[in-house]
Amino acid sequence: HRPMPVAHSMDSCLCFGFLGNLRPLAFPKRDPSKQAEAAEVSILDGKETLKVTFDAETLASFTSPNAETISVDFSSSMSRSDGRWETEPVDAIAQFIVDEVNFGVGEFGPSGGQSRLGYTMPEELLKSKTIQMWPILPDATLADNGFELLNISEALRQQGITETTFDPTSQEHRRKVGNALIEAAQARFAKRAIHLADTSRVSGSAVYGEATVRDTRAGSGLRSAQHIFHMDKFLPGIAKLYGKVGDDAGAQRIVDAYWHLWGPDFGNFEVDREQAASSIAQADPGMLNLWVALTPGGVVNEPLAVADMRNILLNDEDLDLVSTHKVVFPGLEDTITVLRPRAIDAAKLMFRPQMQFGEVIMFSTTHTPHSAVKLLGTPCPGRCSAEIRLLMVDSGATGQRS
Repeated sequence: HRPMPVAHSMDSCLCFGFLGNLRPLAFPKRDPSKQAEAAEVSILDGKETLKVTFDAETLASFTSPNAETISVDFSSSMSRSDGRWETEPVDAIAQFIVDEVNFGVGEFGPSGGQSRLGYTMPEELLKSKTIQMWPILPDATLADNGFELLNISEALRQQGITETTFDPTSQEHRRKVGNALIEAAQARFAKRAIHLADTSRVSGSAVYGEATVRDTRAGSGLRSAQHIFHMDKFLPGIAKLYGKVGDDAGAQRIVDAYWHLWGPDFGNFEVDREQAASSIAQADPGMLNLWVALTPGGVVNEPLAVADMRNILLNDEDLDLVSTHKVVFPGLEDTITVLRPRAIDAAKLMFRPQMQFGEVIMFSTTHTPHSAVKLLGTPCPGRCSAEIRLLMVDSGATGQRS
């Protein structure tokens, strides 16, 4: 799940294993009678070119006749020709809730006559702000950063889902995407992943294991992107909204609001509501969102931006930086916690440039601020993505979903 490139010495070149692939370096072994010098080596991989600069000492260590293997950390020395690991930030427009909106005042939800599923925030309550975003590095982790990268493209391909065959309107295809995401999360944590029914269960009639698709392309009736920095389930904010204090109270409120939808699913895994609330509050890792790109040719604009937890970690002392509101659907009273513009003053905002079909950003539902944003100076043809919300529980929960 985290790339650890390894170079294998061969007769005429070196091969680097990176993200599961071996890539040959056309670099002959060093003549031991000559002094090693620094060199830049290009790694050709189809459309991409990776360039790595080695200093003389490192070069000598793995081009000697006796060299067999060596580990190389690419995270700080590598750039790609497509810019996905460049260190320069890019500008984008993000939206936040205006300061004039008081905490918890007003509720949101679907409006009459809307053409799409789900809901969007009223434009008059939003403030736009230019932000800078940096590419997510491949070694980012959920524990350190609040997000990390996964890839389910091969799992989808084995189920017949590719960027040329995927139909976002097909429930069968959405379930295959959801199942691939569930399996990826279980493999990552060696825990059982339970799909958490969300608003798509009451607005769209989604079923267990079905990923929620967002399609911003013209003519789609599916959900659009959520263009406001928010946290889906910020526990201190939820607790305050309902007159309580603390993560435990926020977690309990989530379970109480959703149990009429979650109960039958959790029963199949022998997990009760107390266990569910405890897993959410402990956040180990607790509730997770897995967001997968499904746009043919890659995401051009409206990428998902996430805030790095090393620079911003909101808690119950930061309630003045956010506002939690009720989101009301027929049969469900949900919540959303939206950020005010000053909440990100010290934050480093990250994204995955040109995110390819099947690439995944996994992040904390309770801790990681995120939003769709618009890149400046870039065409905006729309994009297709899917997401699923999971609760990770100890593997002792052995029930099987039929």
